[in-house]
This record gives sequence, C-alpha cells and structure tokens, in this order.
Amino acid sequence: MNRTILIEENIGETRAAVVENGRIVELHLDRWSEQDRRAIEGEVYRGRVRKVEMALNAAFVDLGVGEEGFLPFGKSGRPKGMHEGAAIKVRIAREAYDDKGPNLALIELDDGPAPECLEPAPILAQRLVRAFGDAEAQWSDESDLDMDEAFDEALSPAAMIPGGGSLYIEQTRALVAIDVDADGRKGQGNATKLNQQLNVSAAKEAARQVRLRGLGGLVAIDFVHMRAQPDRKATEQALRQAFKRDRAKVDVAPLSQFCIGELARQRRGRSLAELMLDKRGELTVETEALRALREATSALSHSRKASVTIKAGQDVFDWLEVDTISWREAWGERLGPLPKLQLDDKMRPRSVTVRAD
Repeated sequence: MNRTILIEENIGETRAAVVENGRIVELHLDRWSEQDRRAIEGEVYRGRVRKVEMALNAAFVDLGVGEEGFLPFGKSGRPKGMHEGAAIKVRIAREAYDDKGPNLALIELDDGPAPECLEPAPILAQRLVRAFGDAEAQWSDESDLDMDEAFDEALSPAAMIPGGGSLYIEQTRALVAIDVDADGRKGQGNATKLNQQLNVSAAKEAARQVRLRGLGGLVAIDFVHMRAQPDRKATEQALRQAFKRDRAKVDVAPLSQFCIGELARQRRGRSLAELMLDKRGELTVETEALRALREATSALSHSRKASVTIKAGQDVFDWLEVDTISWREAWGERLGPLPKLQLDDKMRPRSVTVRAD
C-alpha cells in the first residue's frame, strides 16, 4: 500500500493529511494558539497526583498544562506509594476531548519537581511518520490533492459515495449517526443487487469519513435495507476490511435485522469539528482568521510585488488585531511587508475577504 503524509506549514497552524492509495483518509491540525497549553499523545510528564478516587480505581493528575489527566489503576489496583501529592511519571495515552481530560499511562513514581513536561512531542510531521512507520512526508504543494477541499469535506454534513449515493453524518453527544441514501444512484441489475452494491460502497466510504473527521466512540450506520443474510454479511465484511489500515482500535458488530451497522472506534483526541467549529456548528473566529492568513499568503506568493489587504468583520478583525499568536512577526520574517488589515463593520462578524492589488 502506498501511504504519504502531506504537510502544509502555515502562519498560525500546521495542517497534515494522511494519503493512502491516492485518497486523503486522515486530517490533522497543530495550532500555534495551543502550543504549551495542552498535552499531546505520547508526551511524558512528571505530574502531581491531585486526588485518588478509589471508587473509580483511578487518580486525577495535575500535568501543569490543560485539563487534569485521568490515570486508571487497572486490575492490579492502586500502586504502592500512590497518594495525593505524589510525583509520578506518566505518558499521554489519549488526548483530551470534549469535556474529558487526557488519559494517562503510569511509567513510574518519580520524586522530583512537578508538574513538568519531561519529553515534549515532536512536530506534527514527525509524529505522523513515526505513528504510521511506512509513510513518507512531503510538502502539500508537491501534490495534486487539495488540502482546503479535504478540510471542507470533513466538516460537511454530507459526503458523496463513489459510484453514486450519499452519506449524511451527524455527530451527537451519544454517538455518530450515518445515514446511507441512494440519491439517484444508477447501475445494472435488480433492486436487491443495486442495494447490496450501494451498501458495500457506502461501508468503505463511511470508514474513510470516520477517519477523515477524527470521529470516535459509538458509530451507527443506517444502511439501505437488505433481506438476504449473505448481502448483509458482505456489507459487514466490507466495513471491517475498510478499517484494517486504521491505527485506532475498531470493533465492528454484525449488522442488525434492520441493517444498522454498529462499530466502536477508539477516541484518540478531538474530532476536526471540535477543533474548527463552535458549539453552534459554525467555523470559529480563529478558523476564519487563519483561513484569511492562508489566502493572503497565497495571494502574495503569486506576486511578491502585490499589496495584500485583509478586510474583516468585527470578530475576525479583533482576533487578528490583538495578535496573540504573533502572526505579524512570523509574517515579517517569512514574507516581508505586512498585509493591510481593515475593519468593515458592514460585514458579518466572522466574515473576511482577501484582495491582492
């Protein structure tokens, strides 16, 4: 299998895409605004035990950054010397998401200054290459794949099924619901055969979309109804096979009599929606502001002599003006003269346009 990691270094964030056999199957973000503010999978900390919860057979640990970590004791129970106030060395097993702090794995009790990060995570590209092992990293501008298009796809509630048909994806607090719709799909054969072909294609694309969006937990897929057990089995097998390359642990259950496919995918951190959208499902101010900086950079790259103007609504203007991530300094070092930043109070607060003169 051919696997590549596409890397895009932007002012304000690094974006990465995992490409398998010519298709993007995972997307990742590292934002400057979160540097040194959250624990990343694989990092090692010397934390301070804040509270031991015997009812949970676990402890809550202060890492000195982000949310408190959750350290389960496992079958062996509370380790000797584990008490409130103890300094312990732990590894981040799963990053924080939603309102849940990171999960920790105990390395050893380690008396010393705490909390403190002992082994910071490498940069995003190195983390991904290390995680997949057989992948090579390359710059996104060396590829024909469109990173912007991939991120837009991953935030859309609908996704096209190759060959025709659509998936409608809804992330709720309890589970991820995916509905399979023929949407005018055409083919040869009777209705039974067409439904089976649609469901097999839908199973493969559903697995890709779950990975692409960084979804986890319980996933329920409402396939088009099939009466024959062999057809259901073929769809189930297609779903299992589609997750074979996923580094997250995935358990797939047999299809129900109502043709509902159920699976549980290991949560490794936040989904793209949690990273890029607010609670109302709209792009966050930071997401819009960073898009403006990408577009301004792109406009300038076409002509170094161009003058770039960013016209923004109040929220985006304020975010760029306050400049908590020092984007102006980075722009000056990389690109030279700064773009003109203009407030347009007639625009929606999160709207932005970029113009090159």
